[in-house]
Amino acid sequence: MQFSLIFIVIFTIFRAESDAWWIKKPCQYKVGASAYYFGTTNLSCMIRKVLKGKRSAPQRNNREFSHRFIYYQGKYFDFMDTSKVYISNSRFYGDRCSGGIENNPAGYSTLSLSCIEGCARNYRCKYGKYKLFRNNCHDFANRMSQILCKNGSDCPTWCLGSCNDAEYNY
Repeated sequence: MQFSLIFIVIFTIFRAESDAWWIKKPCQYKVGASAYYFGTTNLSCMIRKVLKGKRSAPQRNNREFSHRFIYYQGKYFDFMDTSKVYISNSRFYGDRCSGGIENNPAGYSTLSLSCIEGCARNYRCKYGKYKLFRNNCHDFANRMSQILCKNGSDCPTWCLGSCNDAEYNY
């Protein structure tokens, strides 16, 4: 019994998402920083709307089967299976599919919106085409989060390139 209790306490302290007060949390609010959020859209719904008669994608557990995006300074950033990033004022299929941004910010960033748009435009050139298991929307959101989470306002140099492979939907 005592061993189980010790294991639970240690696990709670050291797990990756721990909210322990003594662990420094990255991306905390700074003066002039903007919040960014992770969000999801029901992927089953999106596939039904997109495919309409085409073959269906592999089935996954509904709890894990979702499309992930980043929301920052009023813009939604989605990496789709077309290998394009969509930058929009509204959530992709938000008018037809359940989902939305998380209640709490993932973090805060002082990077400019134009920098993040540049990263989105050049994403395919930096990381390659969409792959279901190795370069999907979840990988995209996590990589964008890593960029947003960095201290300072220096934009990564690869985000300043001219790949320009994004689609804007305003």
